[in-house]
Amino acid sequence: MKPAAALAACLILGGCAAGNRPSDTILPPPGYLTAREISSMAVLSIPAISSPAASDLALVHAVPPGTDRWWLATAHAELRPPEAAQHFDCLLDSRLTAHPRPALTRVMSRLLADAETLVQAMVPLTPVPPPKRPVALIAGLEPCQRLTPEARAASAWPAGGAIVAGAYGELFAALAPDRAEAARRMGREIAWSRAVCRVNRASDIEAGIDDGIRLFTRVSAQPEFKVELEAARAEVAAARAEGLTHPSCAAERRALRQWSAPVPVRPAAG
Repeated sequence: MKPAAALAACLILGGCAAGNRPSDTILPPPGYLTAREISSMAVLSIPAISSPAASDLALVHAVPPGTDRWWLATAHAELRPPEAAQHFDCLLDSRLTAHPRPALTRVMSRLLADAETLVQAMVPLTPVPPPKRPVALIAGLEPCQRLTPEARAASAWPAGGAIVAGAYGELFAALAPDRAEAARRMGREIAWSRAVCRVNRASDIEAGIDDGIRLFTRVSAQPEFKVELEAARAEVAAARAEGLTHPSCAAERRALRQWSAPVPVRPAAG
């Protein structure tokens, strides 16, 4: 992986706790968007940073370490394809990683590359002083994955994991239109897992989800993406027809009953 891409992956995953995998030596495919398009999105994403309200940090004690939802949040930290596709297995009644899905992996990889580039473009625009992560604001608070001292002290914004999750939610909604609502909901769960893990605040998460949705909207207008999406959609349909299910679905349902992401509040039409 190129140094810049590796840095972005660290920002998104919250400290590179998992270490390198053999596949990290293979250069990922480029994203769908140009640097100019990404830069214009980054400028529009700058937040108004203020001191965190109590509601912004309320989640840090709502999901205790060692609970089912805590472990699900830990699993959600894996955002790299093809492994990340399994987060959508249960809602699709499939096992997407049971066999190679090259078209799906390619679309997810290119979307992830665009998200990484967007994070890199946003980082220099971080307000001063930067917003602190919950684990840096509250003494004794531990995250659900290992963080380096640098990652612990890093800005809570941008929430790279939430950006990726928001984009993935839209992608799987497009791949399986009959399960679109459930796919978007899972995207939110994956994003909010970063708050469960105590590395982002609620406002960081919601801003990241919105950025991920905007990113996907830009990507979905690209002719090349439309062609590759059709190939990935065929693979997802084939995976659903295989009749395989993921063995962890019962645990996932139990975890989401324990705590699930809040429903977004959108302005009323008109």
